[in-house]
Amino acid sequence: MIAMPDRTQAPQPGLSIKYQLPGIEKFILSSGIEIYSVKKDKLPVVFAELIVFSGSRYDGENKKGLSYLTSCLIDEGAGEYDSLQLSGEFEKLGSVFSISSDHDKTIFSIMSLKENFSRTLELLSKIIYKPRFEEKDFQREKKKVIDHILQLKDEPSFIASAAFEHLIFESTCYGYPEIGFSGDLENISNIDVRNFYGTNFLQSPASVVIVGNFNSSEIIERFENEFGNWNLSPERTIRFIQPGIREASYFMVHKENSPQSELRIGHLSKLRSAPDYIPARLMNAILGGQFSSRINLNLRENKGFTYGATSAFLYYRESAFFEISTAVNIENSGQAVKEILKEIDGIRYSISENEIYFAKSYLIKQFPSQFETYPQIAKNIESLLIHSLDLNQLSLYTGRIEAASADEIRRAALENIFPDKMTVLIAGDRIKIREQLKSALNAEPTEVDLYGNPV
Repeated sequence: MIAMPDRTQAPQPGLSIKYQLPGIEKFILSSGIEIYSVKKDKLPVVFAELIVFSGSRYDGENKKGLSYLTSCLIDEGAGEYDSLQLSGEFEKLGSVFSISSDHDKTIFSIMSLKENFSRTLELLSKIIYKPRFEEKDFQREKKKVIDHILQLKDEPSFIASAAFEHLIFESTCYGYPEIGFSGDLENISNIDVRNFYGTNFLQSPASVVIVGNFNSSEIIERFENEFGNWNLSPERTIRFIQPGIREASYFMVHKENSPQSELRIGHLSKLRSAPDYIPARLMNAILGGQFSSRINLNLRENKGFTYGATSAFLYYRESAFFEISTAVNIENSGQAVKEILKEIDGIRYSISENEIYFAKSYLIKQFPSQFETYPQIAKNIESLLIHSLDLNQLSLYTGRIEAASADEIRRAALENIFPDKMTVLIAGDRIKIREQLKSALNAEPTEVDLYGNPV
């Protein structure tokens, strides 16, 4: 007879999780490229990323979107292969290739069977060193990007995020979307792409992260053969001037007859390397960083305004910001903002021991799930490289979570969350938003366009 569990009693929490992080080895190629490797031998698979520290922050004046467009074109034919032939070569190997680009970096990723990795890496080398950048491919990809921007202009989430980040970062390199502006893209030529790639991309620092089943000496030899002649130059210096944190202010982007409104609330914050990163992360988990957070329980469970609301500290290389984001029924916009601001204010004055215990448990038990796949492992290492952090940050993470004191967490709230500096941005129907903000908060919002410019 099968014994049935007693469902009248809540299960007791299990023992604390003991998780062994994968070991990271570091090698340096003759070109100066650093390779960070993690050996995983359960599957005959290898995943690798080439991280090039060149992104849209180098686009230049009136060329917004140049880096993104370049990343779209790099694999449209390389060496002796046109675009379809190149794709076919990867397919024959059963390998997966992708490119991603953001403000700070461009990443080339490959996933391959161990036996096919050498050939896959050879194809990656052709893409890096011998991109074709043919005019017909340029015209096609440029049109696709411009069309995509037009589509995004109807996406409330994109509208809210683009306008909010422009208000936060003003006219700095982080104050516009990586995909750029359609007006700027119209003026970008294939020569601009070629010049950007040759004088910027190939002159930028680069690192490699590799995870999987490989022989270390063999893998280093392969990378040396393909990338040993990388022209590793010092990163081009761009003077980044941190914008000031504005006083509390309200903005709206008009989207006529929208049934929902997108909310973004926040301000600039400390860099990822800040000494109180761990206490601030715990504080944020309590405020809005987990399902049982104060903001989510208030807006979703208590008020029924939204399916979910979150808060997070988001980090670039040169700057960072704190953001609360959610979508609510348009009729609840004003009250939702009021409740969020109430929770922001409350976290600065009261955090219970039970909340701290639960947040620590959540972050510690969640941690192993961030290393389940090869790309996840690589992404965690990649984050350390982008922010110039020591590799031991990963091995020390759970210990620092456990060791964070209640006083440190409460102090993090006071030193990282500023109710009187919050920028509030709502994307939705202007008439309903204006009336609700006046009624709920006695606030008069300023109307801005998609890119945060006053209308």
